[in-house]
Amino acid sequence: MSALELPASQIDRTSPVPFYFQLKRQLVEQIVSDGWKKGERMPSESTICEHFGVSRPTVRQALAELEREGLIRKEKGRGTFVAEPRPSSWLLQSARGFYDDAVRMGHTVTSRVLKCEVEQLPEWACEALELPEGSRGLTLKRLRWVDDRIAMYVVTHLPHGLSETVLTADLKNGSLYRALEERERCVVVGGTRVIEAVRAEEQLAALLEVEPGSPLLFVESVSWDAELHPFECYRAWHRADQTKIEVQVAKNEEVVRRPGSAPLRCGSPSDRAP
Repeated sequence: MSALELPASQIDRTSPVPFYFQLKRQLVEQIVSDGWKKGERMPSESTICEHFGVSRPTVRQALAELEREGLIRKEKGRGTFVAEPRPSSWLLQSARGFYDDAVRMGHTVTSRVLKCEVEQLPEWACEALELPEGSRGLTLKRLRWVDDRIAMYVVTHLPHGLSETVLTADLKNGSLYRALEERERCVVVGGTRVIEAVRAEEQLAALLEVEPGSPLLFVESVSWDAELHPFECYRAWHRADQTKIEVQVAKNEEVVRRPGSAPLRCGSPSDRAP
C-alpha cells in the first residue's frame, strides 16, 4: 500500500502557534476532509520532517496527539495508518471543540444563536479569563443540534478584544474556534475542563426539550492560547441521551500546565444559571 500524499501548505514560522500544533492541524484536516481514508498508510516520520521542514520531535509530538485522539494507529513493523472513526463521542481533553469532533465523525452540527452581544461579564467568567471584576466582553448563548437532534446548550464568554470576530462569524453552521484561528490566529493549545452530572431545571429542560429533572452532563471549560493565556470560557449542558463524552488516559503523557493556574470550580447549582 502506497503512502499518502502530504498537503501542499507549510508551517507558518511567523506564527506564535507551536509548530507541532500547526502540523497536527494540517494532518487532522486531511483526515476530516476525507482526503485520507481509513486504513491508508501515512508517510514516514522522516518524510513528514523533510516536507514541512520541522524536527523529528515536532513530528512525533503531533503524531502522538493524533494517536491519543484516535485519528491514527501505529502497527509495529508496518507503519502508521489512518484509524477507523470512533463511535459518536466527544473527546473531553481534545484541543478541538465539540463542532470539530462531531464533524470529524461524519455528523452535521448546526446552532441557533440565542444571544451574541457585548456586556458585563459574570464574576466566574472574569475570574476564568483573568480579567478585573466587572469587565465587559462577549457573551454567546447557543443551542446546538447534531444530525437534527438537539444535543446541548452552551454559554460562552470571551474578552472584549475578540468580540468583533465573533459578532461577524457564521455561528449557525460554523466553528467558533475555527473563526478565532483564521481571523485572530488564536488556537486552543491547552486548558481545563470539568464535567459534572446534573439534573435539568425547568428553564434548561425547556431549552433542551427534556423533562424537568432529566440527567444532563455539565461541562465548564477555560481555553488557553499559544502563550498559555486564557481567551475563552464556557459552560455547557449536554443531553445525556444524545452526547457521549470520552476521556483518555495515556501513560507518560506530557500535559500542558500553566504555572500557578488553579483548577476550575463548578460551584453550586444556583451559581450556574443558564
